Order: sequence, then C-alpha cells, then structure tokens
Amino acid sequence: MDKSIEKECKQKLEDRRDELLFAKEAPYDETLEEQVGELTTFDNHPGDMGTELFERERDMALEERKEQELLQIEKALDRLANGEYGKCEICGKEIHEERLRAIPETTYCIDHANEI
Repeated sequence: MDKSIEKECKQKLEDRRDELLFAKEAPYDETLEEQVGELTTFDNHPGDMGTELFERERDMALEERKEQELLQIEKALDRLANGEYGKCEICGKEIHEERLRAIPETTYCIDHANEI
C-alpha cells in the first residue's frame, strides 16, 4: 500500500477520534427528573415524560454507537502502527484504496464486508 494513502487514512482516523472524544456527553447517571430539571414527574403529562424518555434512550444509543466507532478507530490506528493496516481480516488480501479512503477503520475487503 502506498504510504500517502496510509498517511491520509491515519489523519482521517485521528481527526474522527478527536471529534468523538471531545463531543459533549450527556450525564446518564442522573435520574430523569434531574435531567429534565423537575422536582417530580407526577405533575407532567405522560406524553411529555414519554418524549423525554424516548429522547434520553435515543441519546444513549447514539453514545453507545460513538463508543463502538471509537473502538474501531483505535484498532485501526493500532494496525497502522503494527504494519497490519489495509489487509482483510478474513482473506488477508489488500483492501482497495478507495474503500480505505471511504471507511478508514474497515477491516474487511469489499468481498467479505457483507459476511459480517
């Protein structure tokens, strides 16, 4: 693989990692009342609390997805450091440069991407 491609992918990975690390995280250890800013939820309309609960669960799912993406990025950066970057985990063949440019954290060639 061309070193300029590795450098380009490394920069993309580092930029995305920094973006994910510095994104504001919601305080999910707070109760729903604390997060909404209410002393109690009893006087609120059930639909309002349902909306708040839905929003909270959605945000938590997005945070979990960001954590998974961050883990994939860290693994890709490790592979770059070890000289294993750009090879398919299944067949060991080189992953096409276009695919690496589009998805720099990928570990599968296009032929095996659908198998996971």
